[in-house]
Amino acid sequence: MNKYNTLKKLKVLLVSTNFCRPDEVRTPYGVSCLVNAFVCGENNGTIETLTYDLNGHFSENLGKFCINYEKTAAVIAEKIIENGCDIAAFSVFAWSDKLFKKTMAILGSCKKRPIIVMGGPMVCGGLETLRKEYPFADFFIESYGEKVFSNLGEYLSRAEKSGNPLIKDLPVFEELTSPYLSGLITLKEGMTVRMELRRGCLFNCSFCRHRNPEKKVFCVGCMEVHRQELMLFKAAKVRKINVLDPYFNDGRKDFKGISLEFLKSLKELKITADVSLQIRPEVLTDEYLDIAETMPNIIFEIGVQSLDDNVTTVINRGGNNRKVVEKLTEVAKRGIRTELTLIYGLPHQTAESFRNDINLLKTFGFSKITAFPLQIYRGTKMFDEYKDFELKVKPNDLCIFEVCDNPTHDIEEMRKIACLLSEYSEDAAA
Repeated sequence: MNKYNTLKKLKVLLVSTNFCRPDEVRTPYGVSCLVNAFVCGENNGTIETLTYDLNGHFSENLGKFCINYEKTAAVIAEKIIENGCDIAAFSVFAWSDKLFKKTMAILGSCKKRPIIVMGGPMVCGGLETLRKEYPFADFFIESYGEKVFSNLGEYLSRAEKSGNPLIKDLPVFEELTSPYLSGLITLKEGMTVRMELRRGCLFNCSFCRHRNPEKKVFCVGCMEVHRQELMLFKAAKVRKINVLDPYFNDGRKDFKGISLEFLKSLKELKITADVSLQIRPEVLTDEYLDIAETMPNIIFEIGVQSLDDNVTTVINRGGNNRKVVEKLTEVAKRGIRTELTLIYGLPHQTAESFRNDINLLKTFGFSKITAFPLQIYRGTKMFDEYKDFELKVKPNDLCIFEVCDNPTHDIEEMRKIACLLSEYSEDAAA
């Protein structure tokens, strides 16, 4: 293995996957943030990205992903070796976990191989688990990675000297620079972009894959930076802005009311692109709704998941269903564009309760309702509990574990019910 403290110049390759679409940037937004931190930091070296498009493996005829993991991993490993990088940094999510494990194994068998650094949501469970799951990785970044990438060689050198491959150091989130404003991401007319307001979440939904190891909420950048980004998007005539905010529209004073301020900025700057906002309906305020109602380009994305009290209680979303329905009624009354999602396969859920949820949500007249099977992610509370609920799981076409058997309902029946929603959404959009 190379020694980072002897390298005069680091050559880094940041490896990721994406579900690439023609109107979006190929490189994932989070990867661009890390590259931006590296370029703006104290590193003496270069960084490149390798983004593998998983959509290239989707079969329209079969309606699923068909990936030959051995061949695909060999292709990625060959590209990494050809690059000649000193450090191969992998951004690992559940959908790329199996693929990158095999890629790391191929690299691990090479006589001369790069240092392997791993980051992303799959870095969880402690060192013993990580060593078992990823025996060929040399280092693991546990925290958000911008500060580490701003001086990567130094962090790796310290970790090597300490004998602890787990690296954790949080950035000053308010001071993070925008990959749009730095010019790292090139904008084109008609494209879809992502921007973020906050990271972290204090809600405790047991199934959520947006793992929050810090158990805190961090505001990313400042409103002036976000306004500059919005003006840049406006000038470039982007088609859609997807706003990432895992703490949704919660506007409590300790989070500076950033969601409301952002909404006001959208209106003040006369942004005409579609803007998709992640919304938690039970914390919607009248002031927030008053503004959103006047903006036809606003889209609320709401993960309802279930309205059955027996279900929401065991997944740590209990006690709010009546409030959720009240707020959805208000949103519908105001005519705000809204897309809803449900989950099936949940503990204590029944086919009857699932149908009841769907029938109720249809009454609001929203343009899109979709339902997905419960997926089980390592690092979540549900991962630790699903056997207690007698749930059985199996890997789906992306090797993410999904519930395939539930003692309170038949999964295939639920799947058929969910499929009918696609017909509803098409009719509602017509």
